Amino acid sequence: MAVSGIMHAMFRPLLSRFLLALTFSVPLLLAWWLDTYVAEPLRDAHSCNVILHTPQATAAARLAAELEARGYAWPPEAPVPRLAVKAMPGDMAALGIAQRKALFFRIVLPLVMAENERLARQRARLEQAFARGVLWHGTHAWRFVQRLASSFGLQGDLNDPDFRARLLRRVDTLPLGLALAQAANESAWGMSRFAVQGNALFGQWTWVADAGITPLQRATGARHSVRAYPNLQASVRAYMHNLNVGHAYQDLRHLRARLRAQGQEPGGLGLAGMLQRYSERGEAYVAEIRGMIRSNHLDHLGQPVFAQLPGITP
Repeated sequence: MAVSGIMHAMFRPLLSRFLLALTFSVPLLLAWWLDTYVAEPLRDAHSCNVILHTPQATAAARLAAELEARGYAWPPEAPVPRLAVKAMPGDMAALGIAQRKALFFRIVLPLVMAENERLARQRARLEQAFARGVLWHGTHAWRFVQRLASSFGLQGDLNDPDFRARLLRRVDTLPLGLALAQAANESAWGMSRFAVQGNALFGQWTWVADAGITPLQRATGARHSVRAYPNLQASVRAYMHNLNVGHAYQDLRHLRARLRAQGQEPGGLGLAGMLQRYSERGEAYVAEIRGMIRSNHLDHLGQPVFAQLPGITP
């Protein structure tokens, strides 16, 4: 038999096995590729897709009437409309106290819920990625976790258990009552100069020139301003990010994580006890926030849900 014939006889079985293996592996490889590079990016994009609509009215009384016409009462008695008021009405002071409080809470609640929804989706994607075990460098899951860790101020080995625990402590939601009470306190129920002129609901400081509004009674030698934002939702997002990454709020994040590990939902009254460093007033500030939560029954909101938009699944 010629050499070529011998070689052909020897390699024909190997070729058959290779083609057979290829027949079974190609669909699996294709499915993996589609899931990794098509489905995963789509899920990733959807995880941050929070839908909100802007009401038409800008005056306080008219805005209150529009919300009431939508069946949006305070406290909520039905699913909350997906509304994003861009700026506080400049005439909030014209309303009575009860009306002002009800309008303020109805403005801020959907913004906090939307940010919590975004955080919850990011956390779910993060837990899903960690559940896969080892994250291989360069894969979509690795890139997703890497970007998320960077945005939450962490660097390290994505496969290290301690690093993963630290990241999960940061990528988490905050109690509605806590955010509503702080917003009301820091913005004087939406009537402060910072809230009206700079959409600043939480009194967060900045030392960047032209990024904020200078306090009228700033101490001599102080250089800080109150950070201004393009809209109210940006202020809410910055506040929640601050509590989730700021060094001053490590105790808050640890308490939240412990409660979750025990199967409990973290509440505003409990987490408020970790806000001593949010204000120069320390424990007095904590007591004031807790008092606002109790007096406005913000610890009894439960878990309100968004109303479903026509033709869109939230």
